[in-house]
Amino acid sequence: MIDQVVTPVTPSNDNTDGNTDGSTGSEPDYISVDFAALQAKYPDVVGWIYGANTGINYPIVQTAEEGGEYYLYRDIDGSSNKNGTIFLDWRCNSDFTTQNNLLYGHNMKSGRMFAAITKYKDQSFYDAHPYLYLYTPNQLYRVNLFAGMVTPHDSDVYAYELSSDYIKQCISSSTFTSTTGTPTGNILTLSTCDYVYDNARYVVMGEMVPIDWPS
Repeated sequence: MIDQVVTPVTPSNDNTDGNTDGSTGSEPDYISVDFAALQAKYPDVVGWIYGANTGINYPIVQTAEEGGEYYLYRDIDGSSNKNGTIFLDWRCNSDFTTQNNLLYGHNMKSGRMFAAITKYKDQSFYDAHPYLYLYTPNQLYRVNLFAGMVTPHDSDVYAYELSSDYIKQCISSSTFTSTTGTPTGNILTLSTCDYVYDNARYVVMGEMVPIDWPS
């Protein structure tokens, strides 16, 4: 079912803003998500996160069940699955209009789910993949990554509103040097477990920039 609702897209204009991530892999720059079909079968779906040749290509779900952690060890259909499903914090707006939108995913040894975001500890990976794409039913966003850092599980990065001073702190402590400036719009924060100390997390933060659908 999932494979049937996601298809690659080749923009007709190669100069479209955001058309390339600088990588040399084989995945398409853009995908097309049939949200009508996807949500008809899986109503908790609120978006899709994708980055060409990053290993990040997953549906996003949201629910308040079990304290918002229903999908922590469940597949998109609700069946048991140790990989879980990428999920949006249940207290964030489902249309991603919260100032800091929080996504959670496991750091799997297989490399699945959000294990891939830990690659942003290396500057070279950021240089090749400086942004991701967030697909929602009504809007496509290019997520310009501006910071990645190891942080405690209860740090201020998990607040739904971040001050400009705190955002600057995140940038100054980032594991990569971003080519983007300090964000002024809403933020998407991707979080996964890290193992450098107890209850550590690695997060990647990006500014959500609305862009036109590729054609």
